[in-house]
Amino acid sequence: MRFIAMVLTLMLMIGTNMTLAQDKPPDARLEFSSTSFGLLLGYSQGKGTLLFQERQYPFSVSGLKVATLGVSRINALGQVYGLQEITDFSGNYAVVEGGLTLVHGGGSALLRNGKGVMLYLQNLQQGLDLTLGGGGFSITLDEPESVAEPSPATMEKASAP
Repeated sequence: MRFIAMVLTLMLMIGTNMTLAQDKPPDARLEFSSTSFGLLLGYSQGKGTLLFQERQYPFSVSGLKVATLGVSRINALGQVYGLQEITDFSGNYAVVEGGLTLVHGGGSALLRNGKGVMLYLQNLQQGLDLTLGGGGFSITLDEPESVAEPSPATMEKASAP
């Protein structure tokens, strides 16, 4: 009985936070894909892109889950709130979830890191996955791929007739 009360309270808190988060325009948008494997303990890893102040920032996602079983692929789109500086985006995000995916599934999640950045995610999940617990994941900003500048000698050859 206590478990049901905890789940209902958590759902109410998440639902209230989702409503509050959507009352203002997002500070940024994101998309990512990840693959998850689990047998009691689960691990996921993926890559994504954050669009913040008209610039794109690549990032990596990795995470751990407890009480999970299965293999799945997750594609997510999201809105980011409370992001003032790009450095605040990286960090650890707590996840509390429960669900069953058979071939296709989806849902939403509200996550927050220690710097107050909130992610509201809509996701599509493919595979076979049963999750009864929670966990967390970490986001790390990747170094942008540098575009090699041509050397002065190459530029001279290109401009010669």
